[in-house]
Amino acid sequence: MKMGERLFIVDLTSVSLFDKESLKSIAENEIKYKKIPFLYLISSYVRNSVIDVANSKLSYVKKKQLHSWTIYEFQY
Repeated sequence: MKMGERLFIVDLTSVSLFDKESLKSIAENEIKYKKIPFLYLISSYVRNSVIDVANSKLSYVKKKQLHSWTIYEFQY
């Protein structure tokens, strides 16, 4: 990326439901883990990981909620 360019991460919030702490709690509890569809777990994990990497490499600008979508904006 060039200085000043922006990165937008679009998240379908109805599928990536869990933050990092919730995912850890679910992963440590076999009963909870088996009850939750894997799609929700993996989508949440990927979203959390991508946001973490973006936060470590770029400057956070803002987050906007649009219905069941969340758009995160970062700038280099």
